[in-house]
Parts: sequence; structure tokens; C-alpha cells
Amino acid sequence: MNSLVTLFIICIIYYTLHRYFPDSFEDIYHKYLIGFIVFYLFVVYLLTYETQFMYKIFRNIYDTSNQPLYSFNASQSNADLFYQQNPNHNIKNNLSQQQGNRCAHCNNFLLQGDNLLKYKTPLQQGGQNNISNLMLVCPTCFSFH
Repeated sequence: MNSLVTLFIICIIYYTLHRYFPDSFEDIYHKYLIGFIVFYLFVVYLLTYETQFMYKIFRNIYDTSNQPLYSFNASQSNADLFYQQNPNHNIKNNLSQQQGNRCAHCNNFLLQGDNLLKYKTPLQQGGQNNISNLMLVCPTCFSFH
């Protein structure tokens, strides 16, 4: 309610200045005032009815300004947090080590960047979306199997 009273006072001040000093106001000032009112009402709406959303936005701004999520500087990084929140961030490397750097179908060696993820049992056929249902294959096997 206080925010609407403040907006009302701003509009009265603008109207009074425009009434007594009409030659000092250009038409563009009216557009600026309307834009300000729309923006002000939008912010009041967000802060009044969408408080959880605004808390998340402000929390995100605070977190990102505090320090980066992942940094090469180990003393000031959140690498542990990143690894906790993304346990499968290096899933291709883990699968490559499990398979001995070989294709799961043809058993040929996988080159750097040539390994492609594929489901053992596709999701459409009831396969699970977890690491035990994934395998690395070469581009040829990926296209033909």
C-alpha cells in the first residue's frame, strides 16, 4: 500500500510541475513517466505476489557475484559444490575407463572426441536413464547399431 501512495505522490508532483511550468516539459517526458509507472507497478507486483521468485532471483545474483561456481583457482573455487551437484560431469571419461578405451560394439579403440554415448536398452523400450545403461561407441557403430 505504501508503494502505491508513493506512486500517487510522484504523479501529483509531476502533474503540479506540468501545470505550473508547461513550457519546460516536452512530450517525451510524458512517455518517460508512463514507462516509469509501468516499470514501478511491475516491480511492486513482483515483490508483492511473486516473493519466492524474487528471492530466487536475488539469491542467484548474490551467489554469482560472490564467486564463480567453478574456478581454476583451487583455493577460491566451489569445485566441491559443482561435483556434488553434477556427479556425472565426466561421464564419458568414466565410461571410457570402464570399457578400456574401446567401443562397446566393435571393440575398436576410441579416439579422443570420437566416443558417443548410447543406451544399451533404449528408453523407448523400457531402459533406465542411469550410468549402468550407458555405453560408449565409435561413430560407425553409433550410426549402424
